[in-house]
Amino acid sequence: MIPLFTAQETRRLEQMTYERGISYLQMMENAGRACCETLQAQWGVGDKRVCVICGKGGNGGDGFVLARHLQLRGAMPFVLLLQEPTHPDAQEMYRRLGSIPVYRLPIEETELEKLLMGSDIIVDAVYGIGMRGQLPPAVAHIFSLCEKSPAQKAAIDIPSGVRGDDGSWAEGAFQAQVTIALGCYKIGHFSQPGSENCGKVVLRSFGEEEEDRENCATRAFAVTPRSCISLLPPRDPAGNKGTFGTALNIAGSRGMSGAAILSSKGALRCGVGLLRLAVPKSVLPIAAGVMAEPVMMGLEESPEGQSIWNEDLAQWSQKASAILVGCGLGTGLEGGQLMQNLLACRKAPLIVDADGINILAKWPELLGKAGENLLFTPHPLEFSRLTGKSVEEIQQNRAAVALEFAQKTGAVLLLKGSRTLVASPDGRLYVNRTGNTGLSKGGSGDVLAGMILSFAAQGVPLFESAVLGSCLHGTCADMLALERSVYGILPSDIPENLPFLLKRLEKPEEMPLG
Repeated sequence: MIPLFTAQETRRLEQMTYERGISYLQMMENAGRACCETLQAQWGVGDKRVCVICGKGGNGGDGFVLARHLQLRGAMPFVLLLQEPTHPDAQEMYRRLGSIPVYRLPIEETELEKLLMGSDIIVDAVYGIGMRGQLPPAVAHIFSLCEKSPAQKAAIDIPSGVRGDDGSWAEGAFQAQVTIALGCYKIGHFSQPGSENCGKVVLRSFGEEEEDRENCATRAFAVTPRSCISLLPPRDPAGNKGTFGTALNIAGSRGMSGAAILSSKGALRCGVGLLRLAVPKSVLPIAAGVMAEPVMMGLEESPEGQSIWNEDLAQWSQKASAILVGCGLGTGLEGGQLMQNLLACRKAPLIVDADGINILAKWPELLGKAGENLLFTPHPLEFSRLTGKSVEEIQQNRAAVALEFAQKTGAVLLLKGSRTLVASPDGRLYVNRTGNTGLSKGGSGDVLAGMILSFAAQGVPLFESAVLGSCLHGTCADMLALERSVYGILPSDIPENLPFLLKRLEKPEEMPLG
């Protein structure tokens, strides 16, 4: 797993490094030198005109060191100083600039434009991880001019305006092509919307040890496809279908048979021992015509084609190892009654997706009866309906609102997006880094919900099931994108190719993964 740090945790990492005998001044020297090495590796710096925009704090101090090392490597650096340095170490590094030109605000607009437009590389060393609030208008204006410049653009630690703790951002945040993460990755490097300002993120050391990062015990993390293998449920060689769990999928309505089929295929391809599928009677022959594996129940249905709860479904619910409800279910009165009955009788972990979430948004009193061991898997619009927050507010503060909801309700939340988040009531946060726009098609979420159902039915806790499902779901799309255009990836391609991905992860020596 890859730990993702908050600002407070980053400072703890710096303190641990200091206690090992490396001064803060030396950490700043190490950071600035590492930034120079990164720029050299990315674009080369010899004979290039490099503008280093420096603020008054430690991030600006890193920028002063960078400028000095750039000069040693044959570049032509200059500093655009927004405020006089106040950080003691930054003041010392400022004194060491020597002959490097320094331009201070205020500055004539024409001269400012000339400096930025004439640069080959622009480096943001203004705020770093500690920024709060909005950018001052003068800073936002400079960053807007930077966007117009043809120069390559890099940020030290995190682009100014992006908040490292959650990935939210201030209007006008610096847009980098490369971000040089110092000491550790931050949540904001990979969480939207701020991750879009980071570009390529390169991790460099300021003197910390790998052991220090591990000992910080961060609550947020990402995983690589290879490392998520540890989350897969074990396969007992002597096991039978009962060993690997019984999953119940309550899905589908008239015209929405695909949701029931795709979610079921996602579950079947992830190892569950027995899948039971409950659908309206009108959907039953369609589902049975394309899948032989599930045990199916055809439910009586309303005139609109929505399933009606019955005693047989109650018995299936009580015997299940995990339950998924909502994929293509419909949101009429019958759906609300079905959800009410399910919440009253279920004992197993429950995954609520799609229309299951819309039903709870429509009848919010049911949310208070949902109980424990619960996972919601909304996209932003569904989450907006459930919480009353606007989609814009959610997208601007994804990590914060996800954690707030999980802690308030006691449920695990998987918030979908190009950087899907999984938040736990205990404060853990997973940021998914896999996937591509091939998944931006109706039905992809159904497959993901079925995969999570399968892992949960095999005994994997809901948080870990959601982490595992989202990582594998995205990785499978990434694997397919190596062979075909993202335009042509279908949701049904994911379950069909999951066995090959899982084989690569189980036996990398037999089927190398990239």
